[in-house]
Amino acid sequence: MKRTVITVDGNGMLSIPSNLENLWMSESELIDMLYVTAPKLTAVIRAIYKEGMLLMSEVQQKQETSKGIWQTLYGFPMVVAICFRLNSNGAAQLRDDITKRLYGAKEKIAIVLQIYGGTNAFS
Repeated sequence: MKRTVITVDGNGMLSIPSNLENLWMSESELIDMLYVTAPKLTAVIRAIYKEGMLLMSEVQQKQETSKGIWQTLYGFPMVVAICFRLNSNGAAQLRDDITKRLYGAKEKIAIVLQIYGGTNAFS
């Protein structure tokens, strides 16, 4: 599997790949990006699963890094859920970037109304 990750450059700027379907991040990558400790990240992930916000089978997978060594990877929906539950500089930066991208989307939306029966109210 060819995976992508969110990276932080030397100036603390995030680089989010355009292909979010292949975004899978390890715990160590999340810790580095979000500026949190491993126990804090683990507690947040457990809380997300416990509350039923996300299903483990949909947002978590294992990848073999070397013979017999496996790492847990988390998909983009989990990364977003984590950043909205944490209060750290890295999480705030990711929240801001996600929000800006959503508000900045230049997508046209078509609204179609279908009316069946009734009378003409304009006569």
